[in-house]
Amino acid sequence: MRNVRVAGTQNRATRLLSVCPRLQKESGCIVATTSWRVCLLLLGMLYRRVVVDPKKRRVTIESRYLWFIKRRRSIPFSKVTAVTYGYEDLNPNSVLAYSAYNSCDLFTVGLQLNGYTQLHLFNFLGDGTFTNSGPLPDWVYWPDRVFDVSGSQERESRVFVDVLSKLIGVTVVPPRRY
Repeated sequence: MRNVRVAGTQNRATRLLSVCPRLQKESGCIVATTSWRVCLLLLGMLYRRVVVDPKKRRVTIESRYLWFIKRRRSIPFSKVTAVTYGYEDLNPNSVLAYSAYNSCDLFTVGLQLNGYTQLHLFNFLGDGTFTNSGPLPDWVYWPDRVFDVSGSQERESRVFVDVLSKLIGVTVVPPRRY
């Protein structure tokens, strides 16, 4: 039992380093809602709820903007051709050829519909891992490597993408860049 508590504590600690939507199962449906941190930060101005219903074979997206502008969209599974899954490092040092930095991960999840229309669902954002692509050896950055803690955004986004693609019955593709 002691090992289980330690693993659970570590999971809670890494979740603090990421901003991810809340994923849960309700009466046979997978429900993803906007993170409570985002709702709190924006004072409830932005909210999204995505329900994947395998019985009705539909994805329902409910959005609320500026507290009162509501939008609801229901997409049948037959209109979905793929689940889009992308990654971007938001740290400005990541574009430098020779640098050492701690990444800031952004994973995006969406749907690709018939006609190549892409529909964004959620972002998974958080602290990434230390990366050394510079000329100095790794041991120079030992404090950065030893005390590096990553968020749970990669794991949570991957689980969401896997569940979506299996329930809908489509493949996973990278998003198109405009």
